[in-house]
Amino acid sequence: MNVVIDTNIVFSAILSPKGKIHDLVLNSDEEFNFFTPTFLIEELDIHHSKLKKISGFSDADINFLKRTLFHHIAFIDPEIIREESWIKGFELASEVDQKDTPFVALALDIEGQLWTGDKKLSNGLKAKKIDWTLTTNELFEKRKK
Repeated sequence: MNVVIDTNIVFSAILSPKGKIHDLVLNSDEEFNFFTPTFLIEELDIHHSKLKKISGFSDADINFLKRTLFHHIAFIDPEIIREESWIKGFELASEVDQKDTPFVALALDIEGQLWTGDKKLSNGLKAKKIDWTLTTNELFEKRKK
């Protein structure tokens, strides 16, 4: 199954390296193919000091955790996402949070599921009858099957 991971999922995986999210990313290669737009790297760099402050980890620790997680995620250049996926992704995400458009567009483009911890995004998409968003618990259940 193709799964698009948004920034808050990776953020959570870094903050809790012994948690369920980190485990799902590292130990689900047989069940899931994880994807994300390349700009996630920039977003994490922007929030590096916040990650450091919240976690108490050193720069080296955070960089190690990012590299470890990134090994299990395919990064997709937004330039290769089809225009129609961008348009539909913008339509779906703009009323909720326009910054989530690349994740929604990528999920549409690869016909995948969107794994997000952003309840506002998830609820906004579900209100539009979108059934391809996943919570961490839902993804965990799919892995167990």
